[in-house]
Amino acid sequence: MDQDITKHSAARIAEEVGKRTVSAREVVETMLARVEAVNPTLNAVCTLNDAALDEADAVDRRLAARAAPRPLEGVPVVVKDNIFTRGIRTTFGSKILEHDVPEEDSICVERLRAAGAIVLGKTNTPEFAHDVNTSNPVFGTTRNPWDVNRTAGGSSGGTAAAVAGRLAPAGLGTDLGGSIRVPSSFNGLVGIRPAPGRVAFYPTEFGWDTLVAHVQGPMARTVEDVGLLLDVLSGPDDRDPMSLPDQNADFAAAAGRSGDLARTRIALSIDLGGLVPVEPEVEALVRGAARGLEALGCEVNETFFDTSGLAEIIFGTRGFGMIARYTERYERHRDIMTRPLLNQIEAARDADVEAVARAERLRTDYWHRVRALLERHEFIITPAVGAPPFRLDQPLPDAVGGRKVERYYDIFLTAYAFSVTGLPAMSIPCGFTSEGLPVGLQVVGPRLREDLLLRFAASFGAAHPEHFRTPEIDLAAAKPIAEAFSSPGLVVR
Repeated sequence: MDQDITKHSAARIAEEVGKRTVSAREVVETMLARVEAVNPTLNAVCTLNDAALDEADAVDRRLAARAAPRPLEGVPVVVKDNIFTRGIRTTFGSKILEHDVPEEDSICVERLRAAGAIVLGKTNTPEFAHDVNTSNPVFGTTRNPWDVNRTAGGSSGGTAAAVAGRLAPAGLGTDLGGSIRVPSSFNGLVGIRPAPGRVAFYPTEFGWDTLVAHVQGPMARTVEDVGLLLDVLSGPDDRDPMSLPDQNADFAAAAGRSGDLARTRIALSIDLGGLVPVEPEVEALVRGAARGLEALGCEVNETFFDTSGLAEIIFGTRGFGMIARYTERYERHRDIMTRPLLNQIEAARDADVEAVARAERLRTDYWHRVRALLERHEFIITPAVGAPPFRLDQPLPDAVGGRKVERYYDIFLTAYAFSVTGLPAMSIPCGFTSEGLPVGLQVVGPRLREDLLLRFAASFGAAHPEHFRTPEIDLAAAKPIAEAFSSPGLVVR
């Protein structure tokens, strides 16, 4: 059995700390040493928790006093830098909040700490979490541990790179249009966008996150760990008026128990009816996953369901959110805001009330088309992203699979296409390209049924353990970020 703590899952660390076969201090010291060795290149962790070792000592004292072990006892976790952490700087990747230190935790961090987890540090994010490349003027650019000259994705790229690079076994991200699933795909991880309200969200400026909701969720190297964290994170809280009531679902059990997939009906869509440009290698790996599911007894039906109006839905709903959140900041601080964020705010200013209302009508029609598809199938599968992670030492690509594209960022629309429905969705590893880059399979589940989604992912993972591995990081290969590289931000019209 491998004794390298950095390779251990969160579940294994919790078990060993709980049994006192390893101390929480030893675990945290090991992770801090890994951060010191690897993070100067990856730039995944942007702020360490100075109290991490003291918190580890408190865990050890608690167990020495014969207290019952908690679900995440002594597990180091990383937290995206747009999630509030009491006493730990939280910048949102913005010069506007560069020195901000919250006085309270987000509910999700509260719950992790109450379950015994130790916040190791904060992870890098693009400004206000609005790009699919993780870079900002406060901390710089995060690199991908599978190839340090490629993007870690965004906007939870710091968490993804930290977990894939074994700086922590698990972490928290946020997801609006794919910000958990995209970096999970790019870094070979499991990441879930829960149903809105599953993880109570506070503090936030918008208690009712009108239209498409931002959600918080876990990212890890195993399905089991994602289920374990979601079990801790889920549940209602009156501070979030949108939080869901307790449904008595056991997410940890669902993720830890693979099942029989025979006769499970699955809808496969590679490019959402031509909406999303997809690299041939990505398509081949997703089709390979579909064949693997058929071998497990699933019925996989390729579908070309109607996604018409999706670009207009995203433009209207996203525009509403951008204006709501950033108009005042734009007026006061535009001179220190990043160009990818400015591009999105300025595009959103074209989304008048009529455009927002039309987007909502179109979204309702679209929802009923997706709902009808899920009445005939238990799950929908697509590529999590249409291409592998792009290079940072070269200009942003303008082609996918050798074909020129008008907007390269359309490769991310498979994720956004299901954010607008509120359905739970996750990315799970489904193989590697010829260059050794990970590719994620997006699985979309029934409404409010993350437990079914996790059990499906656990069954797929049990059948294909070869997809779940960690990279050997070549720190010496890092090249400077190309001056010609330009990240435009996700602008959809």
